[in-house]
Amino acid sequence: MTETRIEKDSMGEMPVPKDALYGASTARSVINFPVSGITGRNLPDLINAYAYQKKASALANADCGAIDRKIADAIAKAADEILAGKHHEHFVIDVFQAGAGTSIHMNMNEVLANRGMQIDPGIKISPNDHVNYGQSTNDTVPTNLHLSALLAFPRLDAGLKAVQDACEKKGREWKGIIKSGRTHLQDAVPITLGQEFMSWRNCVRHVRQNLKEAADKLLELALGGSAIGSGLNTADGYRAKAFEYLRKFTGLEVREPEDPFEAVNSRWQFNNFSAAIRTMAVELTRITNDIRLFSCGPTTGLDEFRLKPIQPGSSIMPGKINPSNPEAMNQLLYQVLGNDHTVYLCAMAGQLDLNVMMPTMACTTLWSMNWLANFLPVYAEDSIAGCTVNEERCKAYFETSQALVTVLNPIIGYQASAKIAKETLTTGKTPKQLIREHGILTPEQEKKYYDIDYLTKRYPQAGFDE
Repeated sequence: MTETRIEKDSMGEMPVPKDALYGASTARSVINFPVSGITGRNLPDLINAYAYQKKASALANADCGAIDRKIADAIAKAADEILAGKHHEHFVIDVFQAGAGTSIHMNMNEVLANRGMQIDPGIKISPNDHVNYGQSTNDTVPTNLHLSALLAFPRLDAGLKAVQDACEKKGREWKGIIKSGRTHLQDAVPITLGQEFMSWRNCVRHVRQNLKEAADKLLELALGGSAIGSGLNTADGYRAKAFEYLRKFTGLEVREPEDPFEAVNSRWQFNNFSAAIRTMAVELTRITNDIRLFSCGPTTGLDEFRLKPIQPGSSIMPGKINPSNPEAMNQLLYQVLGNDHTVYLCAMAGQLDLNVMMPTMACTTLWSMNWLANFLPVYAEDSIAGCTVNEERCKAYFETSQALVTVLNPIIGYQASAKIAKETLTTGKTPKQLIREHGILTPEQEKKYYDIDYLTKRYPQAGFDE
């Protein structure tokens, strides 16, 4: 049986595991919210964001004379240990918890207070009166909601950059491989395989930029607003000093809000960031679906390129290789899209002067960001960089596609060209064969109109000439 100690909070006495750094409020929340078994320790970016913020607030309050310098230093040292990866096992509140995040906020306050007193046994530190001086769940949770996403963002962006770079490399490698385009899933005018991959590269580049612009809006923080945005119970000069410390500790150019009340009651900036993740997931889903289509086969599908084989595809069909990596990516992206749906519902649920749905907004978004950051580099290698082209199949599709007659429109008109297109289907002959049989083009014209540059490169494409 676990040994306990007795601690008190405003509701009375509470047994707490003897060696736990948290206190009575946290112990109550553990009992009250036995939901998922996923706790604060599983969200290191959120825990680290809180450690940065509490360290900044403690030192700012000491600078303002609101708390004793020795107390502030002990809190700051305890926060540094958390930032070094220590004590995360003491963040035990389920991610689905009391509204606004009071539970995880008090978890942090109690851990810092108790660890601070271990660091300096000669002082007494109160979770509420010292660690939380001039602060509220209502301004610190929005602050750390933003900070946690900003801390996680570089890893997500690096994963997207890996995909972008892999697409660019393939685009350049395959720029001379001409093939049939497809619109409505039917034959269309020619394109190069390199142009298709470079278009994916440019799409990923643009969604990365969209995410960066959305992340910039997260730099505006609610810190200093206390319970409602008014800054009640904060020391004179505290907010500016706290922001100064946060900029120093995180390297992020965080800024004070234009409207401190809006910063507490509205989560539009975070919803906007989640929407940028959704846009990225939509585009990655589209690209991933195309990868699966282009590589389907090998004998009964398009088979224009083949994926890197990473594992057997069937327990019963020998030699079968499935698109396992893009299939996993699709499933992940569908979960990411579901997480965004959760975020915008939570953002809508803000009422009057506070949005209380922030814990779920934090965990679902951080899940999306970290899962993607984990898998995107693998996806870049297995679904893109590791592909091998089937050049003969691409050439065959190009030469037999009825859409090649499109180049005849300016010469013999649409209706006459359509007759040639239909004849390719009824005779099985290629457009070039029929054009020669009917004497529609001279050899010089045929060379001109079916040149790869004439067919596919009328305009420059970003990525090739940068």
